[in-house]
Amino acid sequence: MKCKAKFGIIVVSDRIYEGKAEDYSGNILARNIVEKEDHKVIYYNVVPNRRFKIEKSVEEALKKNVEAVLLIGGTGLGPRDITVDVIENLADREIPGFGEVFRYLTFTKEGTKAWLTRATACVYKGTLLFAIPGSPSAVELALKEIILPEICHAINVVKGVSHWDEKRKSNSSSSNLRSTICNNNHS
Repeated sequence: MKCKAKFGIIVVSDRIYEGKAEDYSGNILARNIVEKEDHKVIYYNVVPNRRFKIEKSVEEALKKNVEAVLLIGGTGLGPRDITVDVIENLADREIPGFGEVFRYLTFTKEGTKAWLTRATACVYKGTLLFAIPGSPSAVELALKEIILPEICHAINVVKGVSHWDEKRKSNSSSSNLRSTICNNNHS
């Protein structure tokens, strides 16, 4: 049985926060992709590129018992792009593989501009935090090709469920299904 992960979405953008632009990447695109896979978005917020506001929004999301937070925007090289710096400062444990895979896949699709992103992920207070660029193509890539295929496994690992426990549950479910099918065929 597939898990139903609880997500928070935090859009980090001065322009969207000030009402000078609409949020397509977070509240429309990311939400739709997450919910299409039967997960839930239980927290959403837009904040400016300010350390305190980002940290406060992450804490608010954690109070809602989210299992993963998508921080969309603020991952570039500009002086106001501070999302990565904020979550790296919060991190209990970094997940370098996420950024590596994100940049690799971006490179295969869009070329050398891939090195201009600082996309990253970490674990903070038992919750997965993902900092991804705000472009729709980046949001789609991160969610569809990296985050969602492994989210249930990642959440279980962060919660301390061992790989062995996951396999045992999976095998147990398969055994129960086989047993049910065999019993029904012999009735």
